[in-house]
Parts: sequence; structure tokens; C-alpha cells
Amino acid sequence: MRYIDVAVISATLWLLASLVLDIFTPKSITFFMIAAALAPSVLIGLGVHFRREHVKAKQRSDQPSRWDEHFRK
Repeated sequence: MRYIDVAVISATLWLLASLVLDIFTPKSITFFMIAAALAPSVLIGLGVHFRREHVKAKQRSDQPSRWDEHFRK
């Protein structure tokens, strides 16, 4: 489900960026213009994603495993 959300958001941002650039530029939009428009949002999204995964992994490593609790009893 997350992958579909990311794909829809990326497509929406791509269309929005192309419309905005089309309004401001008299020439047709190139791939590089669209990539430059989307780069900040992609980089911020990647940073947020990896930070969230890092926090989740750290929380999982801090919790004792269930097997340890089972054998202690």
C-alpha cells in the first residue's frame, strides 16, 4: 500500500512541477527541469524515510526478545 501512495504522490508532484515550469518558461519542459523541480522533495522524503526506519530498528534492538523472557521463567 505504501508503494502505491508513493507512486501517486510522485506522479502528482511531477505533473504539478511540469505545469508550474510550463507557465514560467516559454520553451517546452525538459527532463532535467522536471528532475530539478522534484529533487528537493525526493531528498527530503528519503531523509524522513531513512530516519524513521533507523528509529524503528533502534527500538527493536532495545526490546528484549521473547525467547529470553520465556527461558528466564
